[in-house]
Amino acid sequence: MGSCQQSDVIEVNSHRNRDFNESSEIQENESIEKQKQEFPDMPEWEGDKYVGIGLKRMKGYKCDMPIDLLNQKREEFWEFRSSRENPNYRVWEAINQAVVYDEVRANMHLEENGLTTYNGCINHIIDQDGNHYHIPNYCINDPYFEKKFKEKKNIEEKKIKIIMYEPSGNINDEKSLVNTMTGKELKALFKKDHNIGDNYKLRLFFGGQEIKDEQFLYQHNLKREYKIQVMKIPLFDVNSKSEKTDKKKEKEKEKDKKAKKKKKKKNKEGEKDEGSNQHHHHKSKDD
Repeated sequence: MGSCQQSDVIEVNSHRNRDFNESSEIQENESIEKQKQEFPDMPEWEGDKYVGIGLKRMKGYKCDMPIDLLNQKREEFWEFRSSRENPNYRVWEAINQAVVYDEVRANMHLEENGLTTYNGCINHIIDQDGNHYHIPNYCINDPYFEKKFKEKKNIEEKKIKIIMYEPSGNINDEKSLVNTMTGKELKALFKKDHNIGDNYKLRLFFGGQEIKDEQFLYQHNLKREYKIQVMKIPLFDVNSKSEKTDKKKEKEKEKDKKAKKKKKKKNKEGEKDEGSNQHHHHKSKDD
């Protein structure tokens, strides 16, 4: 009889948990859908067309508006979400900062603020209280542009003004260039201007695609004030890395050696004190 009642209780609790989960999921979907209606994503490209890397990797989107209007649209979103009238404005400020950071710092920043991605992408965030936050695609990455690479024949050399930036926000550099410059030449110029040594490798991205060393800027359809993302990757010297490991091991050995020596000395002192006590005890007996 008792086991039957326990079974009924478990079944009731199971139904309650299921109802709670379904209710929670409905609220979550309603919250996300409402946010998407307020600031809808831009239409995505069909097929295997992606932009961004790591937690910012997502389907590329179409955008015909000039870059200054797109930036204005981005500012409107963040200003509205980070308004002091919004009870969760601090969370939105943290998300905004994470979007600006590179992948590593973005992950760290989200963790520090108790935030996690819903599906591994930064466009859907959850806070510690279970609140959901949707970030439109145009606030995360630049648009994906269909690129039809042209041959160099009969290409007119033109001056273009572009912005080169690091996702960390450390560098935001406006440059006047010519459209016939190659990716390799642009990397060399950037390294020179910012005193970046050979211990770093640079990768350049525009519109979700990498600008290769041998490609010309005109092949990527770069126009006024378009942004090129710069990834600065440290190159580790295998020899120096192994040297550091050896030094670390030597330090650990030295530490162990000192600890053993100290223990040995302590044991000897203990034995000496014990012998002295025994001698004193015998002497007292004789007296």
